[in-house]
Amino acid sequence: MARPPSQTAERRAIARLLRERGIGRHALFLTQREGAALPGGLEAVSGFVLDPRGRVHGFWLAWDDDRRALTLAPFYPVEDAEATFMDDAEYQAARRALGLS
Repeated sequence: MARPPSQTAERRAIARLLRERGIGRHALFLTQREGAALPGGLEAVSGFVLDPRGRVHGFWLAWDDDRRALTLAPFYPVEDAEATFMDDAEYQAARRALGLS
């Protein structure tokens, strides 16, 4: 099983990029390192983010060559997240962390 990113540079970068998208408080779940090196000694990370309104987005921490900056690409809404992740322990923990359960 892939180890999720800890409170390291990857998580800080993801949090900053989420804030740029208007998502402050959040909980990540089902994250995994992807084995691709990014500038600054970071590693690509994929996963899902839950916001305080209960919305879920999938993301991939990546590098944008044109902008020469980290990005979340792809970044996409997950429709019917409750049904999709209902039985997932990490999703349920994320909901509890945000006071949604």
